[in-house]
Amino acid sequence: TEASLLSRLKSGQMAASSGYLSAVKSLHLPYITLPDQINLSNPAMVKDWYSKVHFTLNVDGKPKTVHTQPLVFYAAVPVDAPDPQLGMAFIHFMTSPQGQTMFKETGYNPPKGDVLK
Repeated sequence: TEASLLSRLKSGQMAASSGYLSAVKSLHLPYITLPDQINLSNPAMVKDWYSKVHFTLNVDGKPKTVHTQPLVFYAAVPVDAPDPQLGMAFIHFMTSPQGQTMFKETGYNPPKGDVLK
């Protein structure tokens, strides 16, 4: 798991690894930021970059081709939520300047693409 890899990195058992920025920052590890073309953070890069990359893994003794996709986090209010107004208030908070500051401080980048569809 990522947590295990980053713990091994922090202890000096490994020289380098990859991880989500939020996890790396929470462990106070040094890091380099990869460009959008390869870090899978930007939905606008799907057509020209991400859709052109694939690799093959061995899964249960059989080859499986994996195609890259942007790593996207979603927030939504279910149609049957007990308090949909409270859910929308939370989403509005997450997208507010104060919410975005909290995300930035914990290693999350600002939203890319459509917000509040």
